[in-house]
Amino acid sequence: MSVWNAIFPGKVMQLIKKLQAGEAVTSFSQIQSKQVRFKRDGDPYLRLVLRDSSGCIEARLWNHTEELDQAFKEGDFVKYKAKIELYNGNRQLILERIRKAVPEDRLHGFKESELVARTDRDIEEMWKELQTLIDEHTIKVYIRKLLSNILAKFREEIKTYPAGVEVHHNYWGGFLEHILSVLESAVFFSKKYPTLDQDLLVAGAVLHDIGKIQELGTPHASSYTVRGHLIGHVVLGFDLLQKEASLIPNFPSEVLTQLGHLILSHQGRRKWGSPKRPKTPEALVLHYIDDLDAKMNRFFRVLEQDEGRSDFTAFDYYLQRSVYKGSKRSVKERVLVASS
Repeated sequence: MSVWNAIFPGKVMQLIKKLQAGEAVTSFSQIQSKQVRFKRDGDPYLRLVLRDSSGCIEARLWNHTEELDQAFKEGDFVKYKAKIELYNGNRQLILERIRKAVPEDRLHGFKESELVARTDRDIEEMWKELQTLIDEHTIKVYIRKLLSNILAKFREEIKTYPAGVEVHHNYWGGFLEHILSVLESAVFFSKKYPTLDQDLLVAGAVLHDIGKIQELGTPHASSYTVRGHLIGHVVLGFDLLQKEASLIPNFPSEVLTQLGHLILSHQGRRKWGSPKRPKTPEALVLHYIDDLDAKMNRFFRVLEQDEGRSDFTAFDYYLQRSVYKGSKRSVKERVLVASS
């Protein structure tokens, strides 16, 4: 694929949320996902999801070639030229040209910082909240030591990584936002059901997704690593737990087994990636609060990004439903009112 000059007609570095149907656009974005699909006549095309700090948009590249397919991958920053069309009430890009971004593009508006979506929350404040909750709600010394060691060793990854590539919390700081939310729910339910082992549940909340720091790429380009594709975060997290626990003298084997079960079963079902279904009270609670937080994040993002004029959003593949919009107020406004 030829690389065209960085200077050509049209504005560059336009955020996705500002794109208008009917316009032509030349800009930069990041590849969130890439799939080869087929037209009715059997010819292949590329279906892409592009993203920047303002949101995501689907894109189609009809003139698919093997050379184009190999020219960029998920997580790459790209420069594209496209027309903006409406499809089922939502904008989509019909790509004319696309290539991987090059260093020279920075002279013409390319800014990686504007393409990486970030959490709305303050990362340092979330980090302090996480530490405080652990200190206040763990009693067993070896559990505290385990969590302290892992948080110290993977501090930057935990503070910056997304919690996923596409489904939920898929932005800078999303991993920390997600585990903090799950931890808050774990503390609530440990008080609601006092027979639960609070130390186990707290540790499970913090560590259930820890394998994602090996499953995903860098926070700048969140895509699956080779180990992520071939092994997955559940088993990667289990292995990391075993390694870190082995560094703590006399770590109780029964507790390690239960912690391992929390990680291996937190997805809830084998078809979702869990080798085991939850078989302890703590594992059952962890599965449901993890699933709830992921789905609520997806619900809010679907509501926030939908552009249609009907009372319901477009059908969401991951939620397997459309979502009722209700009040015309923004999702953020509703959240602020609810928390005031």
